[in-house]
Amino acid sequence: MATSVRSKEESPAPRAKEWILPTRTLDEALALARRYQEAEGLQRYVLERTRLLLPAFAAICLVGLACAAASMIFLADWHSALTLPALILAPFVLIGSLFVQLLMFFRWIEIRALERALGRRPKPARWSPVARLEQRLGLNLGKLPPVPWIAAAVFLMTPLAMLIAVSPLAAALAIALAAGTPILYAFFDR
Repeated sequence: MATSVRSKEESPAPRAKEWILPTRTLDEALALARRYQEAEGLQRYVLERTRLLLPAFAAICLVGLACAAASMIFLADWHSALTLPALILAPFVLIGSLFVQLLMFFRWIEIRALERALGRRPKPARWSPVARLEQRLGLNLGKLPPVPWIAAAVFLMTPLAMLIAVSPLAAALAIALAAGTPILYAFFDR
């Protein structure tokens, strides 16, 4: 009977830890911050577009506040005993949703800055609805950054689902704001 010997690198424990603790996402965020500090081209790109980034940041903050409020209202409405935990949870949802949105947005900004610095035209989107939107509006959203799915599910998608349950209209506005932010940025950054 043959036994397989696994090294520590092949053990399932590190993979399970990545699912529970989003350390890779945090490492990627820190690496993005370091690249911003070190890359003059990225700094220049961001400074030149401050007038576009400020409204985008405000939109991201509104979506984050909607997520935090939705989680608090949803849990408090579900059962009165969940009101205190909901109040304690709300700041974490706010910080987490802001983190996920800002990470995704600034990764996308970094890709746009790099493509512009290299003189390349961003590749058109492959996803059909985005490709049609780009064609209709004459935009080029370029390559979308990788999504930190676990953090996005916990801090963005779940609170947005709660917002749908609490207020479908507010959810529609928050989702439209989140989706429209990069589209409007790309429209004005031609």
